[in-house]
Formats: sequence, C-alpha cells, structure tokens
Amino acid sequence: MKAFCFLVLMIINLLVVSVTSAQSEKIVRVKGEAQVRIENNESFDQAKERVEELAKLDAIQEAFGTYVEQVTDMLVEEGKVNYSILAGTKMKADWIRTTSIKFSEQEQLSGISKEKARWIKCNIEGEARKISSKASLEVLSLRCPQKECAATDFKNRQSLFLYFKSPVDGYLSVYIDEGEVTRRLYPYDHMGNESSVKVSGDREYLLFAKPPKSQAPSMVDEIELFTNKTEEFNTLYVVFSEQSYVKPILDKSMVLSDNSIVPKSLPSHVFQEWLADSRAASSSFQEKKIRIRITKR
Repeated sequence: MKAFCFLVLMIINLLVVSVTSAQSEKIVRVKGEAQVRIENNESFDQAKERVEELAKLDAIQEAFGTYVEQVTDMLVEEGKVNYSILAGTKMKADWIRTTSIKFSEQEQLSGISKEKARWIKCNIEGEARKISSKASLEVLSLRCPQKECAATDFKNRQSLFLYFKSPVDGYLSVYIDEGEVTRRLYPYDHMGNESSVKVSGDREYLLFAKPPKSQAPSMVDEIELFTNKTEEFNTLYVVFSEQSYVKPILDKSMVLSDNSIVPKSLPSHVFQEWLADSRAASSSFQEKKIRIRITKR
C-alpha cells in the first residue's frame, strides 16, 4: 500500500513539473535580418515596418524553426493555440522585445530594364519565447456597430468600433498608436485608473457603440478618427491576458471646448517597453495589432 501511494505521489509530482515547465518557457536571445524592395505604392515607413517583421521572422525561424501545421501538438486545448502569426506566417514563438535594430538603404539595378530600385535592409536582435498555449482571439475594427462592417480604411471624422471575442475569460484593454503618442481607448475614460476590463469567454463584445435605446444607458466613449493629413496610418493594439495586469503610467485625459475628450496617453516608445515587459512577465499576455488608414474626404 505504501508503494502504491509513493507511485501516485511520483506521478502527481511529474504532472506538476510538466505544467510548470509549460508555463515558464525560457526567454532566449535571437537575431535575424531581412531585405525588401521599397515598392512604388508604399511609403518608406511602411517598408521599414514590413522589413522589420521579416527580420523578426528570420530570427525566430533560426532559433525555433518554422511552424509545421501537421505536428501533433498544434492545438494545446480547446480555444487555444501554440503558434503566433508574424508576417503572415505561423511561428512557434512570440517576439518579446527588441534590444537592437539597424536599418540600411541602398539602390540596385533590377529587371531587364535595369531601372534603379530602392531596397531597405534590417538587422535585428531581441528576445523571444516558445509558445506553450494562448487564447485564439477574434478581433475586428469596424466602420459601423455590426460585425459585417469590418474595415481598416477610414475617412476623417469617421467613427471607429471594435469587435472582440475570446474563447476564455480574461482581461482586455485597447490602445491606439498615432506614431509618437499612444492613447488608451478602453477601459473607457469614466472608468478612471482601471488597468483593464474583465471579459467572459465565448461572449461577443462591441466596443465604442452606444447600447440600444431599450437597454439601460451606459457611459460609452464614442471614438471618432481624425487626421489633418492627406493620409495617415495608426495602429490599434487590442491587449488581452488570462491574468490581470497593471497598465502603464498615463497622462490625464483632456476635455476640449466642444466637450469632446482626448483620451489618456503616453509616449509610444514607453508603451512599447510596457508591452515587452508585460509579455515577458506572462505567457498568456498578448496583443493583436490592426493597422488602420485614415484619409481626408
């Protein structure tokens, strides 16, 4: 009887070690490089963003290999996956932070016409971690408060809505990066210093939309996109974790003369540091990026 109890105890201990190991994958240093041609229909900044993602992809492939969908452990558990998507490719690891990055540009002759083409190269170093499992999220930016209105192109003064659904319970927040400044859109302004909002698994959420008149009134921040340029690109960050997390330090919101509110904000480079620290602290912490374009009418 004692031998049986000892065997059961050993099995339990092995299970605990296995779970603990899965939850605490080591962060490793990685480096990669990539080079792309700057296309006629993209800006220099867009090309930089594209080549940076490809350099990260190269670094992760070098350290962890390319993800193969036929492997037996693709789905860890219902509603969760053990891969991330970078540059349209499924990867075995998450990019945690960038520690060094260098861009260089050169002109090359291309094609039969021998026309000069601009190329940009990225050398990158950083930290990455193999994915154990994380929630597979559904996130859409919308032009109207319906899922069918999914879009990434918006006009000046057009409203923004967001659709969100998770397979598991967790904590949600939303930010928009305008280049040098990142603003927090959710939790709503009246929620004060709340770091995130608790959400339920398998429930659909429509953010920035007023509830139907038949329902009790609620304080919802309506988001209107604005640009004074011909064309501007912003990035939405939909942040989710199964564990609660602490928000970054934010500047106060401002009320303008027309009673509209400028959301709380922080410098974009500080926001990126907060994302990296939060990813390193929790394997369930993740952000979904949506690149949106705003144009004048």
